[in-house]
Amino acid sequence: MNAQYRRQAAVVSIAIAAAVSAGCSSSQPGEATPSPGSAAPASARPTLTAAHLQPPSQDNKYAKSSGRSAVVVDPCTWIDDASIQATGFDPSSRRRGKDMVAEYTFLSCNFKRGDDEVLALESSNVSLDEVRAKYAGRTEDLVVNGRPAVKSSKGDPDGCSVDLQTAVGYLGITVRTHTAGRVKGMQPCDNIIEIATTLEPTIGKDN
Repeated sequence: MNAQYRRQAAVVSIAIAAAVSAGCSSSQPGEATPSPGSAAPASARPTLTAAHLQPPSQDNKYAKSSGRSAVVVDPCTWIDDASIQATGFDPSSRRRGKDMVAEYTFLSCNFKRGDDEVLALESSNVSLDEVRAKYAGRTEDLVVNGRPAVKSSKGDPDGCSVDLQTAVGYLGITVRTHTAGRVKGMQPCDNIIEIATTLEPTIGKDN
């Protein structure tokens, strides 16, 4: 009887060891593979969590009394590094611009391309019609990836802008070319449509 018990115990021990081994099996030496039903933790996007990139609160009396919707698309925490890199600008240069939360809200973010250019992104609850009215006679209507847009210089001789319509206003894309870039023959409007086309999908179809 004792011998039989020992044989059964041995069988159970082997089964347990096999189960543990299967649950911790690795596809490569030293790399444990999660057991079925467990989920590997997703890597957080640093652009969404970095403290110095977070937008200001839109919960103030000026914004509330304006009757305008809050801005949803924040360019500094919404647009991923890969999309910025695809435009030719440096995602590591990501910096918040001059945000404003008042009667009108503007959330902004800036990127650099060497000493030649700056990509300034601005998300606002100002409508495209208001942009057209403010820069009357100096705008051009466009459609970017099916989304209404307006192109203008906004009175900036060193800049070129495309404002993409959003659910609450627009996402503005502005390229400013420095003297160093102009010496190389670069102009602010050179690739503005391509940049807008690249960044438009980051807005999201519901925005």
